[in-house]
Amino acid sequence: MATSIDALAVGVTFAFLNVNILTAAAFIGITTFCFSAAGVKVGHVFGLRYKTQAVLIGGVCLVLMGVKILIEHLFF
Repeated sequence: MATSIDALAVGVTFAFLNVNILTAAAFIGITTFCFSAAGVKVGHVFGLRYKTQAVLIGGVCLVLMGVKILIEHLFF
């Protein structure tokens, strides 16, 4: 829902400012690709270095979220 509202706001703003949509879409696409590629690279490097710890921390976070949801549904 928030993404749709954000997209609506950007679209309306682009219309009011007479922005070239193709240029803006290309810039947004290139920026998104660069940040996504950097995130994949950083994730790969950290994954190789901290694999065991990351799996353990991820598992603990999932269990804690499950316990929180269980407590909320049982007692509140």
